[in-house]
Amino acid sequence: MNAQRGMALVTVLWVVLIVSLLSFSLASSVRAELATTQGSFDSERAFFMAKGAAETVFYGIVKNQDITVNSSVREEKGQFIFPFEAGEVRVRLESDAGRINLNSAPDKLIEAMLDALGLEQQQRNQVVDSILDWRDADDVPHPYGAEVGDYAGNVPPGSAPQLPRNAPFVTVDELRLVQNMTREIFYGRLAIDPVTGSYARFPGLRDLVTVAPGSERININLATSEVLSALPKMTHELTEAVVLEREEKPFNDGGDLVGRVPAMSDVEALQYLSFDALEPSSVTAKATIQNSGISRTVRILYKRERLIRLISNNPMQYAYFFENKFDRWQFQ
Repeated sequence: MNAQRGMALVTVLWVVLIVSLLSFSLASSVRAELATTQGSFDSERAFFMAKGAAETVFYGIVKNQDITVNSSVREEKGQFIFPFEAGEVRVRLESDAGRINLNSAPDKLIEAMLDALGLEQQQRNQVVDSILDWRDADDVPHPYGAEVGDYAGNVPPGSAPQLPRNAPFVTVDELRLVQNMTREIFYGRLAIDPVTGSYARFPGLRDLVTVAPGSERININLATSEVLSALPKMTHELTEAVVLEREEKPFNDGGDLVGRVPAMSDVEALQYLSFDALEPSSVTAKATIQNSGISRTVRILYKRERLIRLISNNPMQYAYFFENKFDRWQFQ
């Protein structure tokens, strides 16, 4: 009888243990599902916060209105800050002149840009040479690059090959077609930031480059910190120093830059910079949810068009004026 009771007790204990393990597993799955759902919800919420703030700033530009008047929006160090119950949105004005020109950048500048994205040397060399092969006029591949034969050999049956343009890039999105390009290199990635120890979004090529004509050099007063960090020999500390100084006052020329940030005097990046006073051509808004730290970035691209306004018919008089017109959205 005692033996039977003992066996029954052991059986009950095993059942309890199995139920506990199943409950623990189920609870973990539920928590993971809830975390995923919450992350998705926060991402969507951040997206609409950023989109609304970007539209507000763009509307203010078009109507030439101060959006900080009679509102909770404040301007701080060249950024508009929108407070929300869930977090905040920071909006800044940018220009293609603050990006690296994909069509004129020398291979050394492209290498530095890909190094800043964290690529290993082999992968970096492959992407650099593939970009050079795409935009040059010949069909002779660079040592790690790809020309017509490489693209034609990697096409599914029945599909037409997307061959190298052998000419300048027409759009930034065209980069996605380049051999050895990955989604992570183009769009960016989420990873642990070694500085803060928390997850952060690291930029991709599309955040750093432009194909707009007339932007041969990078305007130091309009470039983002990510673009500045992608220039040759630019350290995190140097980038921070430059950004802090220009927030106080834009740089006038190279002498002004070196005078205020002496460490820039012998940095290779100096040869790629410009100091011209230019009009911005985009509105970039980054929304961050306070509790989760999840963020989303959106960008409005707009064009400054020259128009004619008739003043009188007799005598005929007219005047030129400029108007900012919406071009397109970019979502990150």
